[in-house]
Amino acid sequence: MRIRWARNVFCLCLSILALCAACFGQKKADEWAISNAMIGPDSPIEVRAGSSYHAQAMYPVPDGPLFPLKATVAWSIAPAVKGISVDAKSGKISVDADVKHGATTTVHADVSGGRRKLIAKLYVFRPEENPLIGKWRVDQKVACGEAQELKTATSTPRSLYTMDWNFHVDQQFWVGRTNNIAAGVRRSGTYEFDLKTATITLATKWPATTPVSSWSFLLKDDGKTLLLRPSAPENNLEPGCSYVLRR
Repeated sequence: MRIRWARNVFCLCLSILALCAACFGQKKADEWAISNAMIGPDSPIEVRAGSSYHAQAMYPVPDGPLFPLKATVAWSIAPAVKGISVDAKSGKISVDADVKHGATTTVHADVSGGRRKLIAKLYVFRPEENPLIGKWRVDQKVACGEAQELKTATSTPRSLYTMDWNFHVDQQFWVGRTNNIAAGVRRSGTYEFDLKTATITLATKWPATTPVSSWSFLLKDDGKTLLLRPSAPENNLEPGCSYVLRR
């Protein structure tokens, strides 16, 4: 009887120790998540005039996208801008249809009663003023000739396939991948565009040795497809061909 009682006590102690270890591990994981939290899923936050956006407190995970943070969050916007509001509990940002292109403010997230205070820039855009804004994915085909015929690329480096091109409201751009083990930036800098001539000038800051380049662009499929053609040879792209990017 004593042996059985001692064995039961020993097993109970092991269970308590395992539970305490699990709780401690979870606490450390929660602390890490809060310490590394940010406002997402996009940064900066860019909202089209007349639409809404759901901001979240998130944290990074290995080989994947940001993951929602399990914590109470109080949302606010400062400085106040007429026509831009945020729900204090849900993080839903609403932008009125008459807000001007380029209007900006800062989104604030108070996590767990002040345990962390997060901020993110917010920009408003109007597609009629800059239809390039957003994320585009390079297709595995190119558009060539006057008819812009789609065909499989033969000389374009395969490393460019599935790349993301991001054009931001503040006229910053970057090219690369956002998620998984292959994530990274291939080039980044600033851009200038002219809607009348349908041209873009890319001033690449990284890599620093990349020269300024000029491109012509054409939007198709109600703005869902973007054809980019460099004015000078670019990564062995065939003459007369354009990269095909899709939203």
